[in-house]
Amino acid sequence: MHFAHIFLFFSKMTFLNPLVLFGLAAAAIPLVLHLLNLRKLRTIEFSSLRFLKELQKTSMHRVRVRQLMLLVLRMLLIACLVLAFSRPALRGSLAGVGGTDAASTMVIILDDSPSMAARDERGASFTRAQQSALTVAGLARDGDHLFLIPLSEARPGGPLPAPWRPSSAAAAITRMTPSFATVSFHGGLRRAGEILAASADANKEVVLITDGQASQFAGGKSEGDSVRAFDEGARVFLLASPPSLRDNAGILSATVTTRILSEKKPVRIATQTGNFAGTPLRGALASVYLDGSRVAQRGLDLAAQGVGDQEFDVTPKRRGIMEGFVEIQDDMFEPDNRRYFTLEVPDDISVLLVGPGSTATSFAALALAGDSTLAGNLTVRTITEAEFPSVDIDRQDVVILCGLRGLLPAPSRRIARFVNGGGGLIVFPGAESRIPLYNEGLFAELGLPGLTGGPSTQGPGNFLSFASVDYNHPLFEGMFDAGSGLRKKRPAVESPRIVTTLPLLAGDRGTTVIVMSDGRPFLEEYSAGAGRVLLFAVEAGVGWSDFPVKGLFAPLLHRAVRYLAGGMGPASTLVAGAPLELSVRLRDFTDRDIYTLTGPDGNAQRIVPRMQASTGLALFTSSAAEEPGVYVLRRERSGEQPSDRAIAAAAVNIATTESDLRPASDDELASFWKRSGITQDNVRRIAPGQEPAESIRLSRYGIELWKQFLMLAALVALAEMAVGRASRQRPGGSAA
Repeated sequence: MHFAHIFLFFSKMTFLNPLVLFGLAAAAIPLVLHLLNLRKLRTIEFSSLRFLKELQKTSMHRVRVRQLMLLVLRMLLIACLVLAFSRPALRGSLAGVGGTDAASTMVIILDDSPSMAARDERGASFTRAQQSALTVAGLARDGDHLFLIPLSEARPGGPLPAPWRPSSAAAAITRMTPSFATVSFHGGLRRAGEILAASADANKEVVLITDGQASQFAGGKSEGDSVRAFDEGARVFLLASPPSLRDNAGILSATVTTRILSEKKPVRIATQTGNFAGTPLRGALASVYLDGSRVAQRGLDLAAQGVGDQEFDVTPKRRGIMEGFVEIQDDMFEPDNRRYFTLEVPDDISVLLVGPGSTATSFAALALAGDSTLAGNLTVRTITEAEFPSVDIDRQDVVILCGLRGLLPAPSRRIARFVNGGGGLIVFPGAESRIPLYNEGLFAELGLPGLTGGPSTQGPGNFLSFASVDYNHPLFEGMFDAGSGLRKKRPAVESPRIVTTLPLLAGDRGTTVIVMSDGRPFLEEYSAGAGRVLLFAVEAGVGWSDFPVKGLFAPLLHRAVRYLAGGMGPASTLVAGAPLELSVRLRDFTDRDIYTLTGPDGNAQRIVPRMQASTGLALFTSSAAEEPGVYVLRRERSGEQPSDRAIAAAAVNIATTESDLRPASDDELASFWKRSGITQDNVRRIAPGQEPAESIRLSRYGIELWKQFLMLAALVALAEMAVGRASRQRPGGSAA
């Protein structure tokens, strides 16, 4: 029975510094020295001492016993010292007798993601999580290291946080509120692993307190990617309390799909709504707001666990940047009931027309300045090719080249920088255009495919026409009245008679908008950096075709200018919790300009832009956007009155994954632990209603025994000294 108790005692013991146990080999040193001394003893016969009676057998036996006692004590002394430095610790019921309470490093990761704001009959999920966190934090004692980390701040890297004092942790937990940021628990475990790696405590614990939302456990890379800091003794506790009700619907996206925006012209907003309930959603009302006023609404019917697409047409009443959002009625989870967006109607568009002479640009200039309903806010300036080097094109929105002979390397680089920075470029060839200069200069700088030959002319009496037009391209969006219902008709344009063309190539970044009857492109679009290029196969005069005198020419050129002035299209929405980054093309700026970014809460922060010399873009980077809404960038110029006019804006929303409140399944959790490099044996799942503090306490190492082994080593050292002194004081005594 005694051997069973001893075996049970050592089976519940672990060593916190196991590598030190290799030092037990040093306990054999006294034994080796003892054996070497025995081999050196030789018997020498002295005839005169043969009959001495003093050396009795009992005396020799007493000496050997003392030598063996010294040997055992010295070996035991070394073993006790090694065991003390290896830090033995006991777990379980045997840990309650004697010893020093084992120190603990506990990392509490409290899920404060948006889904924690969901409510059921028990209240908000975050309120229940706070109560659990208070209970778990109550386990900490003086000497423990308690780390309290909201999940939104649990990102790996950077300096380690300072531990909380147990007396102040409760107040910190009580002050916490749900955030709008989404962070995977994979990143949270990486941060916890970094903290545990720096700890020498016996108990290393990570407590995840969450609603158990499946999307929170979907992150992470391949197995063993980044939680290498977790040793075998570290344990992970999962306290998941999902809401009992999950009948949620939310706006998943709101995108401005109209690419050419004009004042008092319809703009289309495409939205997507998800119903994550087990029952259909009937008669829900969705509304669109622009500049704070409701401008459109419609009813929604969604199937159970279904997603539906809706479209709204709104009409902006002014120019500039406008703030908008789509909203549905409130339910158990409010943060996803509103989705923000922005749209910008250009305030003024500057166009630069460049040609070898006034004749080459006359038709384009007439088309852009003709009908006032089309011209609107366009400002057109016409110059000759010789004047181009002295003009600052960075102050323009769109540059139109009409029949230029070709550009030298320096002006080609200027135009390429202008386009890469978000400017628009339209190129019409001409009879005097030198193709090698275009290929080696402008096209090479922009990364466009070179032309394989010069202009080709049809035979006498022959001409080309349009074979196909991409009516889905933004250039033609809303240009034609397609009718409605059964009277819906196919759009059609009057094709010009084309005699001479330039052979265009689409390349990797080209999109063909119009195709001629010989199968070659008439109009090609290319992307270059943050800008776009439109390349026509004919000149802007009537020498190659009658295109400039057709009814399509003026509206198409107007739409092309407005399309290119809009850059790469509507800005994508950003996710709350991430740094806000804006790339803005500043047509003019000074070193004394002051830029402020104002959030939806009204707080403003100053930002100093970083200029990209290669593109001319100004990069604005702010701190993390903590709250959903529209963030507006404004500029204040020295010597001018402050203006409320925005130069850029960005919409920030919560992650769409937050809308699905479904809890993670056992298989999903198992996959997550595997991807995170954590074995299932190190994970303890605490069910709702179960006492978390008791579960954590029972799994701990109760005591550390290093002090006991040091005390034992001291006692053994005293015993060795006593035995050694007695051996030297006794006549004939010999120390080993």
